[in-house]
Amino acid sequence: MSIDRYDWHYDSAAKEYRERNGVLGELTEEQANEICLYASDHIGLFVRWIIENGFEGEESDPEGCELVRGGKISGAQYLLDYCDGKFWDSDVSDEIRPFVAWYYESDENRYFNDLGKLPGYKIYETLSTDKEYDAIKQFIDKAYKEFKSK
Repeated sequence: MSIDRYDWHYDSAAKEYRERNGVLGELTEEQANEICLYASDHIGLFVRWIIENGFEGEESDPEGCELVRGGKISGAQYLLDYCDGKFWDSDVSDEIRPFVAWYYESDENRYFNDLGKLPGYKIYETLSTDKEYDAIKQFIDKAYKEFKSK
């Protein structure tokens, strides 16, 4: 089952991109690819946390995961290049799946509320760096600790 997908966010990211950059009419391939990154960035931050903590699923691409761990590609780029832009149940280990459901998929929007607390980070407008990852990582780590204590 799909947890999240960049294509669910593409139209919103494209709208933001067009407004921010004054783009009318047809998009170039380069622009469309950049919009894909904007649409997947928030997912990629969480995917990076999954990978860096060794919680990736058995079907995850080992080479791609190593590129993320080594800082060679972002979580968003991994999502687009190795997961066809889709974050699936199979992308996370069984061990962490209950946490993902509680934190990322919950009706309380825990993950998205935490994203909103990041200084300067705006969904569909920011391509994250290590700075944004380090900030959201603290929130995810805290939430994971809270989840485990229940």
